[in-house]
Amino acid sequence: MTLNFMMMYKTCLLVISFLVSSFVFSQNRPVDTKKIDSLLQLKKEMINDFDIKSFYTIQLFSGRRQSAEEVKLDYDEKNLTYEAIIEYETPNYKVWVGRFRTKLQADKAYAELQNEYPSALVIRPGR
Repeated sequence: MTLNFMMMYKTCLLVISFLVSSFVFSQNRPVDTKKIDSLLQLKKEMINDFDIKSFYTIQLFSGRRQSAEEVKLDYDEKNLTYEAIIEYETPNYKVWVGRFRTKLQADKAYAELQNEYPSALVIRPGR
């Protein structure tokens, strides 16, 4: 046998063995839809409880911690409608106001705050 024939023979043998092994080891189990449904339900609950960041908020400030605390204190003293929180995202502290399901709700709240905080902006955290 020639050298080319042997190489072709080994290559064909390798390809055939790969195809047979992929067929033998392929998964042939039915999908458990109950687990998928329960995971989807859990995701919905997490979104509703804001565990997953799928909301809009208004960012009043981003910077040093002391300045963020001052901005939050100033906001809290004005007794406005929405709750303010300080979030830390490396390397800045951020003052966020409200959690809104839709961009439209966030834009309406932003319109109320725009005069007091002209540098504020509507964001969607985690995106």
